[in-house]
Amino acid sequence: MVSGTSIMATYAAPHRRRLISAALSSVMQPPSAQSISSAAKCNTSFARSSSSFMPTESVRNAFNKTSKNFNLRKFSVSKDGSSAQSPTQQTTAFLLSLGYSNAVSKGIIDALIQNGIPHSSLLGMVKGLAGRYEVGEDAGLETLAASVKTELETMQGKEQLKVWFLPSTGWSSEGEDDDGFGIPTIHSMDRAFPVQVHEGTNLADIARFGTSENCGVLREYLECACNGIMACSTCHVVVHPEWFDSTKPSDEVSASGVDQSKIGTPTEAEQDMLDLAFEPQSTSRLGCQITLTKALDGLVILLPEGSNNLMDDIPFDG
Repeated sequence: MVSGTSIMATYAAPHRRRLISAALSSVMQPPSAQSISSAAKCNTSFARSSSSFMPTESVRNAFNKTSKNFNLRKFSVSKDGSSAQSPTQQTTAFLLSLGYSNAVSKGIIDALIQNGIPHSSLLGMVKGLAGRYEVGEDAGLETLAASVKTELETMQGKEQLKVWFLPSTGWSSEGEDDDGFGIPTIHSMDRAFPVQVHEGTNLADIARFGTSENCGVLREYLECACNGIMACSTCHVVVHPEWFDSTKPSDEVSASGVDQSKIGTPTEAEQDMLDLAFEPQSTSRLGCQITLTKALDGLVILLPEGSNNLMDDIPFDG
């Protein structure tokens, strides 16, 4: 039996574990006799080109870790709440409202049905997994969505890339540039660790959702407190100087037809957050704003010694 505590310990950033544990305990119940349904044989599939998404073992494991013990009675749609939309359509609309793509939304629904969730319980189950999403307290939906997204990327043939992460023991800040930012200097790559990711992934999502080797290590360094909406600086990273182009804005570097083998400077909005980061350097960026391309295979990222988490000072109600 998987407990809410074990889910939290595996997937939550340290500073939010208490909050997520409370959210999980409020929606998770002892296993119900109805948790295995004949609806497990139902299949809502969707086509991508000529193929259909079928949940793989990793997606099923992600589902089991986040929702195995949910009480389906609690999430069943009341017959009184009639709607012109079917439960699947309502659930899809809710997932789209959270920012998930149509493909990922349908993949989540398919995974739930394949794991025995009745159609009548889909919307309630997904809302339960979403937790208190208004304040960033997820209860398992993000993990399930990340697994679905990974499987979709594999189906689409996206290439695997390698990124190297160097802890602060392997580099230091030497001097300052003209803007007063530190200049990173590499002392040794002996402690650098690699992480395998799909192209198109950003660095923050690697830390939040990555399942490949060393992703757990990376989570110890990057908190990603704002869930990737560029409202904090906890995913602050430092780009190795050899992979940084200080002459090009980040949006220009990523433009079509422009050399993408180096990472450009942050936008003004991103720089506002970096100014609040822990000891920003001349090549500092937010991890949520660095999307990996084939040209960045082998990228080296330096990890700061600490982080400034302004999200801890926001007085969320409730």
